[in-house]
This record gives sequence, C-alpha cells and structure tokens, in this order.
Amino acid sequence: MSSSDEPDAVRPGWENFAERPVPEVHGATTAPEAELAGVLQRRHEELAAARGASASAATRVHATLFELAMLIGTLEQQVNRAGEPREAVDEKLRHRELKNVKDRMLDVLRGAGVEVRDPKGLTADEVLDWADPVHWLQSPEFDAEVVAETNEYAVFHDGAVVRFAQVVMGAPVPAPAPASEPEPEAPPEPDPQVKPEPDAEMPPGQTPAPTDT
Repeated sequence: MSSSDEPDAVRPGWENFAERPVPEVHGATTAPEAELAGVLQRRHEELAAARGASASAATRVHATLFELAMLIGTLEQQVNRAGEPREAVDEKLRHRELKNVKDRMLDVLRGAGVEVRDPKGLTADEVLDWADPVHWLQSPEFDAEVVAETNEYAVFHDGAVVRFAQVVMGAPVPAPAPASEPEPEAPPEPDPQVKPEPDAEMPPGQTPAPTDT
C-alpha cells in the first residue's frame, strides 16, 4: 500500500508542525534530526559511563567487604582462644583490645548489610544452604549430623549468602550390624529307590503291609 492510500487519520497534517530558526554550525545549517540524534547519542554515552563506573565501584566494595567479613570470623576465633585463663596481665589486656576491635568491625559490616555467621553446633539441615563440608568426623560424642568445627565463617549480604562456610561435619558412629544365626539344616530327603525295612517284630495275627514290586 502506497502512502497516498493511507487514511487521513494516521497522517499528521501541517498544523502539527511549527517553524523555528535553523541553527548554524560553522556557517552551515544542521538538520533537526541530525541535531537530535547527536544529543541522544551523547546522553547515552554519559549514562553508560556513569553506570559502568558505579558498577565497578560497587564490585570493588562488595569484594572488600566480603573478604573482610571472612577475616573477621578468623579473628574472632583467635580472640576466643586468647581469652583462655592466663597468668600474665598483658595477655588479658591484649584480649580485651582485640575484642573491642573485632566488635567495632562487626558493627561497621552490619551497617553495610554484611553479616558473619559461625555454623558450629548447628545440624546438617540448618546449614544445608550456606555451608560446604570439607571433611567428615565420626565419633560417639555425636548423636546426629552436626557442624563439629568451622574452618571459615559464612558471609551474608542483605540476608543472602555470598560466601559459604567451610566446615567439618560430625556424625555418630554407625551401629554394628546384628550377627545372623545359622539356619538349621534340612533333613535329607529319602531315596525313592530304597525300600523301607519292615518292622522286626509284628504283633500276633497281623501281616506286614504289601509293598510295590
């Protein structure tokens, strides 16, 4: 269908346009569509550059926070070990200072939506979606499958796991299988070719039963 066949309802009329001065660039006129295309292109380039810079900065910040969160988990383990009873006073002071630093770092992370979790003591079902077992340990002290040791803490961002915990799982020792009793031996089947012997003594007046020949 040609343009002359189109209905008047879909064709804009001249009343929809207004005259305006044509801009000059270096003494030459510029078509309106070329001017508009140039403005849109520059706008797209500026937006793309801004998005790229923002995404790159966010990636760096997230990577730093997630790595810091894992290290804080390791630091907490060292702080707990340093808190064991010791005779030296400076060791107690060192423990208190380390604990204060650790608590401040955790507060900063929580403010950024990052949380560190220690799965030790939790059951296998509770850590199924945020812990990776690196080893299994069977011992009578376990009555179910639980996290026995934490090698690396889990890291969450806005409630979603971003770094899985590395753990050693504990499991109960399997119960020994019950000993099976030997089945009694079946009596041997009689040989059809061997005829049974008649009784040695027969009561008076009775004759032995006839046998097949």
